[in-house]
Amino acid sequence: MSLSPLSSRELAGRLALGTVQFGLAYGINNVGGQPSLDAVAAILREADDAGVRVLDTAAVYGDAEARLGQLGELTQPFEVITKVRGGDAATVATEVASSLRRLRRDSVAGVLFHSAFSFDSAAPDWQALRTAHTTGLAQRIGISTYRPAHLLSGDFNSASTGQRPTLLQVPLNVLDQAWIPLLPTLAAQGVEVHIRSAFLQGLLLREPETLPPFFAPLAPKLRRVRTLATEAGIPLPALLLLFTLQTPGVARVVIGVDSVGNLHDNLRAAEHWNAALEVRPALVALAESDDTFTLPYTWPKTT
Repeated sequence: MSLSPLSSRELAGRLALGTVQFGLAYGINNVGGQPSLDAVAAILREADDAGVRVLDTAAVYGDAEARLGQLGELTQPFEVITKVRGGDAATVATEVASSLRRLRRDSVAGVLFHSAFSFDSAAPDWQALRTAHTTGLAQRIGISTYRPAHLLSGDFNSASTGQRPTLLQVPLNVLDQAWIPLLPTLAAQGVEVHIRSAFLQGLLLREPETLPPFFAPLAPKLRRVRTLATEAGIPLPALLLLFTLQTPGVARVVIGVDSVGNLHDNLRAAEHWNAALEVRPALVALAESDDTFTLPYTWPKTT
């Protein structure tokens, strides 16, 4: 992967617009709640104009799929990737059909199993997803998972190429770097890797002094990230986003926005490309080994 600087439009082409905020009040720092349908429409128009070409959604994102379907023509320029929970083969087929109906599309760019903790190429639910692919309902299929062990604990390495996922969504950020060693290999195998949690659900943007007690051990690392951003003259969100985009093997990074201004802030990260590369070694050193802090499903419910 080339690490040459990107224009803002080229950077937009490496992003997928997350839609969980469209369907739910989401994120540790969320204070505005779910945006109005008009606000969602404005974001989609600006994203299209900027060059973003992928929308990332899921059946469990509240009414996000239905809202995208309701907005009709505004979503047509975008490829859509959605996620289903899985189950037996019949359930998977029903879930895929239901998502397409809500989205008001005949097919989508991708369907993933949501929050998968293993991969089994022979499992009936995976074969049902393969049927969705072979019948033209999904261009790519795969899983959204958390750790390399969740992918490799099954038969990913031994399965034939045609049986493997061709799309994978995983977390990666300055604290959670578990996937970095594996990403170039996956890309070489034809797996398109999308990254989520560049901001760790907003935790990395939180003022260290305002962290809930559970996250207090992370305060020194969060202060260090802020110091590096300030010294390099890079806005904190831009530095965090570029850390993921500049990781070899990453095809796209999913970002969630709740306003047009928030979207533009992310696109301006392109201005800081070279400066972020200089800071990268110091950020790599901040990797957090304790999954308790980096996997949101382990966080206390009151966080």
